[in-house]
Amino acid sequence: KMVRLWEDAKLTSYFFTNYGEAKRILDLANSSSDKAIRETKKEIKAKNGGVLTKQDEEEIGTNPWKNARITSVPLDLAVSLASKGKLAGAYFRLAPSVSDIEAALELDGTDDLPEGKVPLFYVDGMTISDEVSPLYFQKDQLEREWQRQSKDKPDIKVTELFATITEMVRPGGTDEELKTLQFVAPMDSKSKAEKCLKGEKEPFKLGERLIVL
Repeated sequence: KMVRLWEDAKLTSYFFTNYGEAKRILDLANSSSDKAIRETKKEIKAKNGGVLTKQDEEEIGTNPWKNARITSVPLDLAVSLASKGKLAGAYFRLAPSVSDIEAALELDGTDDLPEGKVPLFYVDGMTISDEVSPLYFQKDQLEREWQRQSKDKPDIKVTELFATITEMVRPGGTDEELKTLQFVAPMDSKSKAEKCLKGEKEPFKLGERLIVL
């Protein structure tokens, strides 16, 4: 599952790869908006002798993030929308967590990860059930599984989600190893997704501005 923020006033949508990052961004948006509103009111009062009129209140408005919530969509939907560029008036992006980006940059020695790119972590030859070759969104999750299998230090490598998917669906591909690949969702992904979706009849509907940051 992919986690996304839901809000009805923005046109750029970010699907987050884990709940923690989605909540961090939503909390930041909430607190930043509250601060901006407080400072604006303070400035107006200072100019008007401590008076804040009803018109002033209406022009300032309210925090648009107060009623925002986090919901969940499947990875294939998020990837499909992000691959289409602009759709229904909005651009869609996938957003890994800051810690995952930092881990990827440290491993591959680069300075930056382009927006919308999602790092995946793996170890050559590592398998899980039924000879599946796992690709992890979180480095520490890979390390925990590796420690369960081996006492040796893992040689962790990094690839990228969209580049990997492109190779997996390429017509006429002959790399048999691609058929064994499996994306491993973050540890708490399933439980958080179920909690987010509880009571929701339709968490996402394309064409309606139920959009994120």
